[in-house]
Amino acid sequence: MTDRDVTLYEPFTATMGRRFRVKRVVHTQKTPYQLVEVVETADFGVTLFLDRRFQTSEKDEFFYHESLVHPAMMLHPNPHRVLIIGGGDGGTLEEVLKHPSVSAVTMVELDAEVVDIAKAHLRSICGAAFEDPRVRLVIGDGRRFVEETDQSFDVILLDLTDPMEPSKYVYTKEFYGLCARRLRPGGIVGLHNDSPFFFPKAYNVITKTLDAVFPHRRQYAAYIVGYMLDFAFSVCALDDVLHVSEEELSRRAAERRIEGLLYYTPQLLDRFRTLPGYMRRTLDQPCDVSTDAAPFVIETEPFE
Repeated sequence: MTDRDVTLYEPFTATMGRRFRVKRVVHTQKTPYQLVEVVETADFGVTLFLDRRFQTSEKDEFFYHESLVHPAMMLHPNPHRVLIIGGGDGGTLEEVLKHPSVSAVTMVELDAEVVDIAKAHLRSICGAAFEDPRVRLVIGDGRRFVEETDQSFDVILLDLTDPMEPSKYVYTKEFYGLCARRLRPGGIVGLHNDSPFFFPKAYNVITKTLDAVFPHRRQYAAYIVGYMLDFAFSVCALDDVLHVSEEELSRRAAERRIEGLLYYTPQLLDRFRTLPGYMRRTLDQPCDVSTDAAPFVIETEPFE
């Protein structure tokens, strides 16, 4: 893509796409893993695309990152050690570091060049998170890290691309089992479960695969403006630690003095108890769980 281009096309589903008018091309680079494009648009400001798919933007990033991070972090009474798989843009890392109890964050990102690009061009999203002394950045395969590490964590956050071909093995029952074994007592896993409306099969498969591993799971939905779709999120645990009162969540938020959040509130977690009917109806449908032998993959239109 060059500065002469005026639009960027993104495949959305197998039958639908959308176009963005580009004000300015900030950076474009083909890494060993993907096409990375940082552009400026009128609606979203500086925006990150991976393989022509919208990832995050400086104007809307809080919808996704706060929804992914703070429910899991707030449900844990005292999170010290955190693992992030994925999240090369640094937005998830930046949110995690707002919690003062955090003493160590390990972030495992496959593509080192995405991190370098975020440091250079996405400071409005990641801030100075990568320079924080509590952070250990590991460049490598997230699944392999979980397989090989002997560390354990209070919170594990899976900030992953959708279950397409390259990432299908980090959505399987076996991978979730690996994550479960890396939790400390009372530990929590947080992740997105894709779009219940646009990708109901993916949502159903991910949810049922989680339920095959974790005896405790709570789920809610958030509308992600940049994605222009609903997204489901789950927090999962081996122990019965996910039922925390709104009063206690408010107390923890005040104690931790986390200010300036734009989407998460303790009341957000009320949505655990009020999943809309279309989501419940989808989950009523039987489906196979995703396994290493038969991993689920979303089928979407290839980018132009």
